[in-house]
Amino acid sequence: MLRFIIYGLLLMLCAATALFVSFPGHAREYWRYLTQSRPALVLNYADISQDWTEQQLKERFASLELQCYDNRPGESLDDRSCYADIGSHDGMPAMNVAFHLKAGKLNHLGVQVPWWAHGRHWRKLEATYGKPLAAQQQPVQGVRLSGWQLSDGALFFNRDRPLNPLMWSMVFWSSERACGPRTCFTPAREP
Repeated sequence: MLRFIIYGLLLMLCAATALFVSFPGHAREYWRYLTQSRPALVLNYADISQDWTEQQLKERFASLELQCYDNRPGESLDDRSCYADIGSHDGMPAMNVAFHLKAGKLNHLGVQVPWWAHGRHWRKLEATYGKPLAAQQQPVQGVRLSGWQLSDGALFFNRDRPLNPLMWSMVFWSSERACGPRTCFTPAREP
């Protein structure tokens, strides 16, 4: 019996080592998240405006240490991005926030959610915005999204918790402008 326990512990140690070796950036980010003091983000997704500028973001979120950068074409979303490490979002665990601007206006926003907090965020989104308007049935690059239509854009979240505990989920807001002349959601086709 002791031999099975030792083999089990060795197997778990090997699996953990493989995860850390395979995803060193994710492991480092979780280590930083768990060991650093980070500010809280207070933001209601329904209040986001596609008209916010970088200066307005810095004023509105003055408690965050926003780092803003010009993006090279194809490097990231939009023309410019502002990032900040956070410890929570509306009282729930969150790792960082990214604001992406196009032509000086907010176009996308993402909040990274730790693996273990996926279910809490999902329940809060459903409690706040109701059942998702749409959901992907098939994964795209391993992720299935669900989405809600908001007044000034759309909100998306991973339907499923990642299998890898070093991965994270993302709450992602897209402006109405980013969705283009069509909405972010297309009607489902009948089978």
